[in-house]
Amino acid sequence: MIIQKDKTYKEIIEQITVDGLDTIIAENSYTIIDVRNSKGIETQGSIPGAINIPFDSIDKSIEEDNDIFNCDGPFLFCCTGGVMSYMAAIKAQEKGVKNVCNLEGGHSAWMKLQMT
Repeated sequence: MIIQKDKTYKEIIEQITVDGLDTIIAENSYTIIDVRNSKGIETQGSIPGAINIPFDSIDKSIEEDNDIFNCDGPFLFCCTGGVMSYMAAIKAQEKGVKNVCNLEGGHSAWMKLQMT
């Protein structure tokens, strides 16, 4: 019997680096979904154009068939460090949402890049 190793997250969900985020924002080429709660956004700020759907609300938002997920994407999920958004991207993909990506390093990595 051959046992396949689990795929790493980078093979399952495409990772977008913060180096390309300013272009994505300028071109409005992705729907950016920020999965942090409102307190995180209040204290840390937000990526321009990002739509806030807290992590705990992702399933409900997709199931309600709202306008956000009624397009073919691509969708770029983000959070503070890239972990919760990765999990949200997996949830979305499992619910049938296509073209999902994750912001590697999250909002923190983008803010760090802005400071350089």
